[in-house]
Amino acid sequence: MGSYPHSVSHGCHGGVAGMKRSEMRKIRHGIGVFVIALLLGSPALAFHKQAPTVLQLTIAGDTDLPRIPAQGRRAMSLTRENGADTQAISLLPFKTGSHATILAPSGANTEPTASFSGRVFAWETDADPLLTGAPGVQVVLESKGDLLQPIVDPTGTSANPSLDKSGRIIVFDSEGDLAGQGSTSRQIFLVDKNGFATQVSSGDGDSSKAMLSPKQRRITFESTSDSVSGADTGVTQIWAGVITDLPAKPITNGAGPSSNALLSDDGRLVTFQSTADLAGDGADTGVPQIFIWDTRSGTYAQITDDPSGCVRPAGAKIRRDWRITFVCAGNAYYFMLRENQRYQVLTPGGTTQAMAPEMGAHFVTLSTTADLLSGGTTTGHQIFMVNLFKQPAVPVPGSAVWFPEQGITGF
Repeated sequence: MGSYPHSVSHGCHGGVAGMKRSEMRKIRHGIGVFVIALLLGSPALAFHKQAPTVLQLTIAGDTDLPRIPAQGRRAMSLTRENGADTQAISLLPFKTGSHATILAPSGANTEPTASFSGRVFAWETDADPLLTGAPGVQVVLESKGDLLQPIVDPTGTSANPSLDKSGRIIVFDSEGDLAGQGSTSRQIFLVDKNGFATQVSSGDGDSSKAMLSPKQRRITFESTSDSVSGADTGVTQIWAGVITDLPAKPITNGAGPSSNALLSDDGRLVTFQSTADLAGDGADTGVPQIFIWDTRSGTYAQITDDPSGCVRPAGAKIRRDWRITFVCAGNAYYFMLRENQRYQVLTPGGTTQAMAPEMGAHFVTLSTTADLLSGGTTTGHQIFMVNLFKQPAVPVPGSAVWFPEQGITGF
């Protein structure tokens, strides 16, 4: 990671005589398991049994979840208010609980994201921490204590970073012509570890909110560009592709906007919301619902049909199923795709603005005004991690509608 163009730095020999190699391997393996058990709690790797029922990760201000949930199970990133500043922080919930490491102490820092490995973090900031003199908002990274800037944006309009599995590749959007393609609208750019920029999107419309999957090297984003003429349609559609086989292609074509696209942690599903009747004639209903697109079969499923609408979807592979989280009318829900069952995560008396399937099969993270530790409500939205093993969600009515045919069958 230190090869980015702008960066700053923040026993005994041998074995027991006569012991077989297989025996030595067993001893070494046992020592490794013992060390992990000490770090994470015994029994080793039983996170859901050792973790508390609810872990509160922020205690003040009004805090939303980042756009992209943590894809791995080691580290996550958030923002928190600190006086006039918004700090970017990282956490290791299974190792140090709610203790946070400050990535960016001052300025306005937003949309933090972590690599699948949990070793690289990226966010957007107006603080100019590398003293490049660049204007506005830039995207920066932190890797092993070093601050890195993948590219200097002369327009100061960089936003919405996303990292690949190891953190060697980053995508984000900007109004600048960062790849020298003559673009005059907001576009998606991919920058490799050597600082080489590639423009991923095209057309006269605005493209934004890209995400890289930690597996299968997939990318998704939203754009108002027409896929054939390049004209600005004024209606956002979801695009998806593979970064080794660009360009990406639109996967929606409704009269209403489709937005907030994310890839599941295994790269199989694209989750998104849309006001278009995608399962019908594509008309704009004016009410957002939750959809998924299966990258393998090319089929779709409408997950919700709520009169008040549902927003902020995200997905994760849970054993042989997928958990799709979302919020409807301030209530937190998730849907198990193969099981074809909807569940509610109870947030008594509060309003939830986002929920994400973070940190493994037994956990979700919420931004809510419900005080999930003490009861009642908080003054602003706070971040809680809920252990579903100890506090199960409640089954509620709801089933998926697949089209044009069912792409993922039941168990």
